[in-house]
Amino acid sequence: MLITVPMALALAFGGPQHMAALAIVVVGGGLFLANPRAFILAFLALIAMRNFIAGGDRIAIGGFDFDLGGLVNVLATGIGFVYFLVLWKNPFRGRSLTMPYGAFLALFAISIAWATEDRWSTRFVTRLAAPFFTYLIISDMLDRRMVKQVITAIYASSAVPIVYGFYQWATGQGNEVTEGYVRVNSSFFHPAHFSMYLTFLFCLAYAEFLDEAKSNRGLRLLYIGAVVALEISTYTRISWAAMFLCWVYLSWIYKKRNYLLAGFAIGAFGLVAFGSGILARLTDATAVFEANAELYDLNTSVGWRLYFWDELTRRFWETPWLGHGAGSSVMLGVELFGQEAAPHNGYLRVAYETGAAGVVLFAWVLGTMMWQGFRLIRRQRAGALTVVSHVYVTMTLTYVLLNATDNILEYYEVAIYQWAILSLVEFNNVRAARAGFIEQSRFEEGVEVDEAEVAEVAAELQSSEPEDEDEGKPVPRGAAGGRRAGSGG
Repeated sequence: MLITVPMALALAFGGPQHMAALAIVVVGGGLFLANPRAFILAFLALIAMRNFIAGGDRIAIGGFDFDLGGLVNVLATGIGFVYFLVLWKNPFRGRSLTMPYGAFLALFAISIAWATEDRWSTRFVTRLAAPFFTYLIISDMLDRRMVKQVITAIYASSAVPIVYGFYQWATGQGNEVTEGYVRVNSSFFHPAHFSMYLTFLFCLAYAEFLDEAKSNRGLRLLYIGAVVALEISTYTRISWAAMFLCWVYLSWIYKKRNYLLAGFAIGAFGLVAFGSGILARLTDATAVFEANAELYDLNTSVGWRLYFWDELTRRFWETPWLGHGAGSSVMLGVELFGQEAAPHNGYLRVAYETGAAGVVLFAWVLGTMMWQGFRLIRRQRAGALTVVSHVYVTMTLTYVLLNATDNILEYYEVAIYQWAILSLVEFNNVRAARAGFIEQSRFEEGVEVDEAEVAEVAAELQSSEPEDEDEGKPVPRGAAGGRRAGSGG
């Protein structure tokens, strides 16, 4: 009765869209309360298909206007509040990002008070919150079994986007025709979303392919090839650069220099034989800077970005300390272009909307992300534990790069996978700290870790421990340098 009566009323007075929205909330909330672990794994598996499932239908209630897929981030944010306020879970214990990102998120939330428009400011804050709360919840329930389940869920989530992406490619469909290119977007709202998602998948799949302990290398190579082919079909240049960066980093770290040479050779041949569209897409970006070109040509993807960024930088000085409020950059887009447009630069967006305070907090967030990723791999370059760390480092480098020319800050359906991997990295780092191979930080001191797991981790790390270059002896346990207790917030 508690479920069917409200759904019947929603159908009678609001139509099928309202009933579907209510169903998502009821089913999702019920599954979460019944089995939080099952909910999180299902959430990771479905999040990449949200636009495919929702079909772009929108619901307008008063001042709120959102699509069915948009309920996902609202649901995740709401469950986060329930999980940590009602169930009274500690969001600080064992998590390096709670303090820096919590402060970053709080500043955006407070800035709604002086924002120029409520809908976009609220929307952006929930988009920032959804991946963060997912990370907090995953971190609270992690064990060795769930580490594997999270990775499996990420792979499973890619089945529909990859198949649907190839369908669009084969049939010439896509999100839009941009500057002469049909750009594949698959189950995502925009090709840029899809390309960033594919880059994160590449980071995960290529790192596991390079790990000699992993099986099914042939299937992994086919998977990587499919991801790269679809990445090309998105025609998103910054994501091409990000994937290239991940490929070079992982090949170098795993000492597969021959893979670099082979990749360059295959890439050069492919560009000459089949890459006319790719080369044309790359030269499009340089055309703006030609001698007789209009620098702020609003008909080009580079020109309108430069114009937008120039306005953001100029108007930043109007309120340099706390900014114009969350979502205000989108309203600036309305003023400049006559339509809602995000600035396609995360750093300028943070500066414009939250001022110098937001920039400092964002730098704290990014620095903590990189520190957590490097804690274990600065000592180890092989082993099952360090694979996830390398994946996360490449994802974070990608995140830093993509923020320079796109809106990954609000692409929560992409960012959520990076946050999920961070929870795995922190879990491995806690176990390694308990085993004495890296320093333990203050926020990890109260975390409960099974002693059998600690012993197993210690054995694994010791079996592949690097030798000291000067003496040819193993580095003593606990001798790692770097930041000490409490340095991660």
